[in-house]
Amino acid sequence: MKESCKFTIVYVFGPLQCADKYKKNETLSRETGEWVKIGETEYNGPIDEEAVMKKAMNRINDETRTGIPVLSMIYDVFLFPYKSHTDNKVRGRLCSELYSHEDSKKINQQHKDDQFVIKAGVEFVYGVCRKEILYAVQSVDHDILSSTDDEEQIKLIAQLFRFNNKKLYDIKEDNETALGSRKPHLDLDTILEVGDEIVLTKDGKKDAVVDENNEIITAKYIGGNEFECRDEVGRTSPLAKKYLNQYGDKNVSTINGNEYWTFKGQKLTLLRRD
Repeated sequence: MKESCKFTIVYVFGPLQCADKYKKNETLSRETGEWVKIGETEYNGPIDEEAVMKKAMNRINDETRTGIPVLSMIYDVFLFPYKSHTDNKVRGRLCSELYSHEDSKKINQQHKDDQFVIKAGVEFVYGVCRKEILYAVQSVDHDILSSTDDEEQIKLIAQLFRFNNKKLYDIKEDNETALGSRKPHLDLDTILEVGDEIVLTKDGKKDAVVDENNEIITAKYIGGNEFECRDEVGRTSPLAKKYLNQYGDKNVSTINGNEYWTFKGQKLTLLRRD
């Protein structure tokens, strides 16, 4: 990648015949093979949707040899500070929490003997709707913001927030617009036993959250998707929000707690995916 690149574009595209359904925020049907494909490209230009779309269109035009058998079009474009593999983060939020992209392997398998076809990788996501993609982008936005304290970088990220998140207002809201309410129910009884202890981390990895006495924030599973943490009973998201804001140098109003609580070194969302 060129050092002069300032941004990474993450683009979402899919079959032309599904475009209206996607824009209406209807769930694309996994059973009928409806999908989106998420990719990225470098970009050095203005924070302008027309310019970003044009760059993304040039990228998708270069992907005509990836084995995609139908006419496709760009659905959405998003901007992030330049860093490679940002598309993996967005796709990972969807696939670890909501939808599997394993079917892309089957598509590649169909072309395994065709030396003229470039394999499509794991970029396909099935059974998704537009709002879930927008929430995944929003989640990555907040992760990026929380990882920097540089004032100029924060100003830039704020501009990109407005660019990325204004699309949420294109979708009519109902009375259940919270991020958590859009996620399917995660039954922790399937991966934990009563008495199991989970550890709160700052990023779902090894960096545990500690209090003013340098004690690690842990919680004990008591069943029914609830935990006991410091004489308080609650679910993963409210508990994570409270202690990340208090001790984890976070300032969040909405959070997916299963991305921050870990069990035996793995965050709960990864346990669910497995």
